[in-house]
Amino acid sequence: MERYDVAVIGAGPAGSMAAKKAAEAGADVVILEEHPRAGWPVQCAGLLGVRAMEVSELSHGSFVIRPVRGASVVSPGGFQITFKSDEVKAWVVDRRLFDRALLAESAKSGAEVRMGYPVTDLVREGGRSILTVGRGADRVKIEAEVVISAEGVGARIARSTGIGPPREILSSAQVEVPFEAEDPEKVEVWLGKKVAPGFFAWAIPAQEGVARVGLCCRENACEHLKSFLQSSPIRKRMKGGPLHLAMGGLPLGPPAFTVAEGFMAIGDAAGQVKPTSGGGIYPGLVCAKISGEVASAAALEGDASAARLQEYERRWRSALGRELRLGMVVHRMRAGMTDSEIDDLLSYLGDREHLIRMIETEGDIDRPSRVIRKVSPRIGLAGIRMARTFLRLLLDGDL
Repeated sequence: MERYDVAVIGAGPAGSMAAKKAAEAGADVVILEEHPRAGWPVQCAGLLGVRAMEVSELSHGSFVIRPVRGASVVSPGGFQITFKSDEVKAWVVDRRLFDRALLAESAKSGAEVRMGYPVTDLVREGGRSILTVGRGADRVKIEAEVVISAEGVGARIARSTGIGPPREILSSAQVEVPFEAEDPEKVEVWLGKKVAPGFFAWAIPAQEGVARVGLCCRENACEHLKSFLQSSPIRKRMKGGPLHLAMGGLPLGPPAFTVAEGFMAIGDAAGQVKPTSGGGIYPGLVCAKISGEVASAAALEGDASAARLQEYERRWRSALGRELRLGMVVHRMRAGMTDSEIDDLLSYLGDREHLIRMIETEGDIDRPSRVIRKVSPRIGLAGIRMARTFLRLLLDGDL
């Protein structure tokens, strides 16, 4: 039986970063990825905030497509507000190339990479984890002191250890399509229950003349996306049919705990996703770094107990717990607002230039609480309406 200090399930950004940090700390690490290549299938809009790019520890390479400096947000009734900063706020990336670059850095740090190796079972024996890996005649057993789950939203192995699912799993769908962008440095967002009940729709400029148009909602994202693509704001700007379709689930709200005996969950598997935007790269990488450090130390100490791995739980919640909790409140408030309330809010903001300038200056898609705290006390009447919405959700038990 092959033995490792740390086994990481999944070679996405979080898994690669966790393996890299564990290997750098001296652990013997293996990454087990079910798919034959990294970055596939693509299940992400590919928009990375500046902080996410920094925490990735990658220099800007061929995976960077273009900068983003602003956004246009359209309400259900057609009210539109636009933000654009002099500074770069995010980068549009090719997720396949980005994921492969992260995996390559993990391998350079000493992690062993095994592609096409699905993990089908996990049992605990003698204080260590025994993983069943592969299919049919190629099935093997791998023993590890600590296992890190970066499996993604399904996280079957993580669930088998008793780590619960996220509080919500939304449905998402996106196409790449020839598209006439309003501004190649702005993301466009559409709100409203008819477009995307529970979340929002988007258009992200990608390669020249191409955009990623998609949405996330409570359920049946593909059906809602079909309707959205046929709506007049989108149909008249499409210059051809879809080039690529990506579908997936968006986990929001971490479970009560993310560790078990000899086991930790990170990224989508742990619901470590920004509830305001659905972005998971930044929180996933932050938590992955912590998990890799803790896993390596625990394995080398010979103590992979849940009590020892609580260090990971404490550290990641200290780093991001408050941000994710506030994001969940904002998400639930937005999802609970009526279309007319959303119209009122955007109309109100659009008439106040100082609030628009503040959002442009303070906006940070990786740490949205910063601008929320700055703008909320200055919203006035719209703030009162939002407070009423919050109270209604609270009394209904939705928060």
